[in-house]
Order: sequence, then C-alpha cells, then structure tokens
Amino acid sequence: MNLPDSVVGSIGVRGVTGVGIDAIEVARMRRLLERLPRAYERLFSEHERGYSDGFANPFPRYAARFAAKEAVGKALGIGIIGFVWREIEVRSPGKPIVELHGHVADIARYLGVTRIELSLSHTDEQAYAVAVAVNDGGTAGAAGAPQTAEEERDV
Repeated sequence: MNLPDSVVGSIGVRGVTGVGIDAIEVARMRRLLERLPRAYERLFSEHERGYSDGFANPFPRYAARFAAKEAVGKALGIGIIGFVWREIEVRSPGKPIVELHGHVADIARYLGVTRIELSLSHTDEQAYAVAVAVNDGGTAGAAGAPQTAEEERDV
C-alpha cells in the first residue's frame, strides 16, 4: 500500500494512533445540501440520512456527521482527500459509533487501528467533532483487526 510518510510514521504505535478535530458552520452545510440535493447520497449513508431527517431541523446533525468524517480522516492521517465520504459512517443514536468501510477500513487496518472514539457536539450554528484513532494492542498491519461492524461481530 502506498501511504504518505506522515501515515507511515505512525505505524507501530500502541494506544492513541491519531487525533482529528473539525468544526463546520451549520448554515454552510445547509446551503450545500439545498443547492446540491445529490450531495445527501454522496456524503451520507442511508442510516445517517434516516437519523438526521428524523429531526425537525436535520442540518446540525448533518453538519456534525460531516465534521466527524473530516475528523476521522485527520485522525487516520489521510486528511479529507482520497476516500469516499460514505466510507466513514457515524452510527447513532446514543454514543456515536464509527464504522469504516472500503479503502478507509483498509488504511485503518494497515495502521493497526482497532477502533475510532468519536465525540460530536452542535448548536444551531456550529457543529464539532473530535476523533481518536486507537490501537488496542494489536500490531500495525495485523490481519483480522476489526474495522467494520461485520468484522467486529465475527470476532
């Protein structure tokens, strides 16, 4: 796998592998989604759309989930370029749980990341996310490190 030096430098670390934070204006997310309705499906999973649309004002929830995707990308050292947004999924309600899919799950597995801890917050104006990539003691590149909900259930 061809990874940037910043990502390769974090390989082998036990415990916290990376931290990411992001903030976004809710109005900015609202404008994007109203201007480009196809962005709903490009950015958010069916589960994320169902959860957010269950509120009278869904836009703070959409903004928080978008901030989470950026924070997770930063925590993994890949930033926000080079992955499909739906490959990072925030499951709710209650404590947010991150499920990784596709290329992002492959990168996390390669880095030895066994889980992503996530904290979300929002007001009507701003949404925030903090993500922590954690290696619970496995080794980087270890085959079989759980990354998706399906894999975790099988462990």
